Amino acid sequence: MESARYFIHPFFGDLRLNSAVSMPSQLIASDTLEERRPYYIHLSVTGRCNAKCVGCVNSNITFRNSDNEWLSKDNDTNPQRDATAILNLTEGLDEKEIVVSFYGGEPLLLPEKILEIMSILSASGNSSEFKYMVYTNGQLLGDVIDKHPELIPKIWLWSVSIDGAKEQHNSIRPGTDLDSIQQNLHKLSQNQTGQVLMWSTIREEQSLLDCFSEFLSLYNSDCADLFFWHWVETESPFRSLQNFAVRYERDLRRIMDVYVVWLAGGRILPIIHLNELILYLLTGNERETSACAVELARNFDIMGGKIHSCADLPPEYAVGTIDDTGIPHVSTPA
Repeated sequence: MESARYFIHPFFGDLRLNSAVSMPSQLIASDTLEERRPYYIHLSVTGRCNAKCVGCVNSNITFRNSDNEWLSKDNDTNPQRDATAILNLTEGLDEKEIVVSFYGGEPLLLPEKILEIMSILSASGNSSEFKYMVYTNGQLLGDVIDKHPELIPKIWLWSVSIDGAKEQHNSIRPGTDLDSIQQNLHKLSQNQTGQVLMWSTIREEQSLLDCFSEFLSLYNSDCADLFFWHWVETESPFRSLQNFAVRYERDLRRIMDVYVVWLAGGRILPIIHLNELILYLLTGNERETSACAVELARNFDIMGGKIHSCADLPPEYAVGTIDDTGIPHVSTPA
């Protein structure tokens, strides 16, 4: 194809080929690595959001043909129905940990519903341990800490969307303000709570290094523990993939320089996807699935009374429904 030249790296060659980059593996025994794979259920609390992000996956990808029906309050979570569905979906599973991830939209628009779901699950007597994760833009976090402090110690992991330092972040997420988010994360750090993952979404116009620098600032002030980035989901091609790739590689090399300095000092830079890759290389292990294991039908996403294999897929790809009593009806592949 015409754009193939954009994938030709001056050292590694055609990056579309699996063989383009090869490294020695199994440098340490694989049994030195203990890998945890909890069972995940994503629950969309609401489709509504205050962030107004450039390239919003809900409006641009997932619900681009739905006439904004996903913003209706009718699609907000029904705590009794959805908690019951979670219990039914996980009944009989031999899982030590089940992670319920509250998703959106912005789930912290409805903290009362989150608390109600937690209460139902906690009272169920399920033999698995429920852990709770929240995906949030962080803008409302301070209000939740003040008005619903009982929620904070229940959260195992906060995934906070931050796309760089103030100028870059605020231009991409205009419904939020990084100064406010930083203040909220500082307030969160004063409370007993789970770890904070800074989650960056990289668009063509963004600097990865700017995101990393913001993470280091938050990390050094005890306001973030982990860092992760991924690329924006979009139907539109980058205007110049080649230029982006050059900038991205330059930024990544600078990040890896910091990584090596930390290693020399006996510390591991907490960039979770890089660490996973390095561990797999060292042990020779393979994940054997996609990152979210969507193809295994092992994890489910609940949204508006429907069951999805991935929360970001359009509604027509639902694999099941939930009736008013919380009984799930999942389609069986032919």
